[in-house]
Amino acid sequence: MASLEIKPEKGLRGLLPFISTLVLVLLMQIQYRLFFLDNIFPFLSLISVYYWSIFKPRLMPVAAVFLLGLLQDILSGGPLGMMALLLVLVQIFVVRQGRRFLEKEFLFNWLVFIFVALLFGLSNWVIASIYLKETQNFLNSFGQSMLTIAIFPGVAWALSWVRYLLVTENR
Repeated sequence: MASLEIKPEKGLRGLLPFISTLVLVLLMQIQYRLFFLDNIFPFLSLISVYYWSIFKPRLMPVAAVFLLGLLQDILSGGPLGMMALLLVLVQIFVVRQGRRFLEKEFLFNWLVFIFVALLFGLSNWVIASIYLKETQNFLNSFGQSMLTIAIFPGVAWALSWVRYLLVTENR
């Protein structure tokens, strides 16, 4: 007789990576009135896609990442498809690395993230400059990348708490 045991990642719990990334995409759209954050809000969606691509890639399929990136493009008024493309490329890169990321400590993953975030910011700047047919402010894009790198540990810690919900059962 087959076991009726419910796996912890089924149902709503299986949607937690998508939902947490959606919340971060929406947080990126809030207009903060801090003098230094007007143009350089961090790439929160990048952190989330990177994190979930390492720890729960099957719960964050490419179609979901593309949809979230497209939503971010629509909400931000940026070039349509830019964030979708960049986030999918990040996911493909991380998933292809497979166990090499999972077997490493946090510091290693953060160091790889630094490279990814800087390349992400540069790509964002290049694509936006081409799309808008004028050179965008590079310092804004670089600042976004640096701020993203700086807050990565805090956001990754919050996402690890969400991941903990995936593997524990409600009591």
